[in-house]
Amino acid sequence: MQIPYTRSIVTPPSQVVSNGSFNVGCYNHPFREVNFLEAARPYKLPLPQRLKGMQLREWQAFQMGNAQYFIMVAIYNAKKLSLAQFIFYNKETKEKWRYERKVPTWSLQVPNSLYETTAHYKGKQFLLHASHNIDAQLLNLRVQIEQFGALPNVKGFFSGTHDVERYEPMVVCMPFSEKRAMYSHKCLMPLKGELSIGEQHIVFDPTDSFLIIDDHKGYYPFPTIYDWVTGAGHQADGSLIGFNLTDNQVISQEQYNENGLWLDGKLHPLPPIKVLRPQGVKNDWTIKDKYGMVDLVFTPVIHTAVDVNLLLFRSKYQGPYGYFNGYLMDQNGVKVAIKDMFGMGEDFYLRV
Repeated sequence: MQIPYTRSIVTPPSQVVSNGSFNVGCYNHPFREVNFLEAARPYKLPLPQRLKGMQLREWQAFQMGNAQYFIMVAIYNAKKLSLAQFIFYNKETKEKWRYERKVPTWSLQVPNSLYETTAHYKGKQFLLHASHNIDAQLLNLRVQIEQFGALPNVKGFFSGTHDVERYEPMVVCMPFSEKRAMYSHKCLMPLKGELSIGEQHIVFDPTDSFLIIDDHKGYYPFPTIYDWVTGAGHQADGSLIGFNLTDNQVISQEQYNENGLWLDGKLHPLPPIKVLRPQGVKNDWTIKDKYGMVDLVFTPVIHTAVDVNLLLFRSKYQGPYGYFNGYLMDQNGVKVAIKDMFGMGEDFYLRV
């Protein structure tokens, strides 16, 4: 069967920026260095490094889980708005515990590489610490949170198999304009770990648990608007399956997007998509493309919302968790059924 859509995915150069210009493209391997501050004049006026850094949004986020539990961890540094976040959701009991601190930008660290680096936040009785070493196929994440209001204490250690030869990452550098771009490294991999949360002690076994990393930087438009959905789990034979679908302000999305399906470690590119919410964010979302390769319905079951309006600062965010049903098409032209796959979506607007 002829594939209705494909795009070029190639080996990246060592750096995101060369000679002041972004190396835009879709890639099948990590960059050695994500050197955004070397981009020449991402804004109209020339800015010193310090001010250029204050315009750069960067984060590492991790979605983890198994058949019963879903965990979201974020070390998020938008400079004017920075936060450390740990969210735990029990699919069976529908309990959701959210640990979040808005923190000073200097208290967070997001590195410029995934080779022997760390991302972390350490505050009073609140620790998130991610260690990376792709050469050794390692991703370790440590969490320790105590005395966070009425919520139970948390202590966890998680390890992902960040083997980019076995589990193909989705690595992109995509243009918002001639001078401004975003970078993302996303990878779905097996997870092992242990989590103590209150009286519960949970073991995550790599045969039935997953982790998705999103290492991310960008000089984003003003305002920033995007739709995003993702889900992951295991197929009947035990192999990993997951997807990432985004509709954002990137130009030339037929050529540059971060849409893909992971099947047993292989990445299958997908086309640009649109997200429709005919009855609002709390009801079904429809996610489709124009080639017939993406046809999903997302049914939210629990919600996270932020709505802040402070003159120059405006944030409207909806981030529900829920279930996906429908299909995605792989690069062999085979429709892959998505049935009751758990995941999350975001309806995002930020003016800052």
